[in-house]
Amino acid sequence: MGRFGFLVDSAPLILPDAARVAAGFAFDDVPRLTAALKQGDDAAFAWLHGEWSGRINRYCFALAAGDDALAGEIAQAAWLRLARHGRVLHDEQALWDWMACAARHAAIDLRRKGGRYLRALHRLADWWHSPALNVPGDDVDSLLTTLDAALQQLTDEERALIAARYFAGESLETIGAHQALSARAVEGRLARLRTRLRELIAEELQRQTS
Repeated sequence: MGRFGFLVDSAPLILPDAARVAAGFAFDDVPRLTAALKQGDDAAFAWLHGEWSGRINRYCFALAAGDDALAGEIAQAAWLRLARHGRVLHDEQALWDWMACAARHAAIDLRRKGGRYLRALHRLADWWHSPALNVPGDDVDSLLTTLDAALQQLTDEERALIAARYFAGESLETIGAHQALSARAVEGRLARLRTRLRELIAEELQRQTS
């Protein structure tokens, strides 16, 4: 297919573990990986998605201040930016910085559309809003630190539930099977946790900027 065409109307392609390994990509050779991404190599994209989907999901969840639907929109838009505007980079940190910036730009674009995202975003600190592509690493670290501080105020079980659903992308049915709960019961717990987590993130940001 090439140029990651499967991204436009569907979730990103995920290769089985064996196939991803067989693709031969590694963070030890990021120039090769990013050159393949720039050329529209589906296997390169699927390898990176398999390696980093949880990391990207976590960052986008923080950008969305705990709003899972928004986080999904930001993550999808960030992967699309990689497909359309990716460039050859020299190492893993440079690639992560580029992806974090892509997510940040995607979030800014969604914010400009107003509505639900604009209302959610007012909780974030002023440093978040800069549209500059080269966002300092400290900004990324600060956002994730804010999320971690909020998560630490949850119980171990609550953190595990958030991580399983929103970072690892497990289905409601899979999570419910592990906890002997129905999918509806799991979603009810997650809805309450999302509300609480958004409040905790807002409180943490207020402490940082007061």
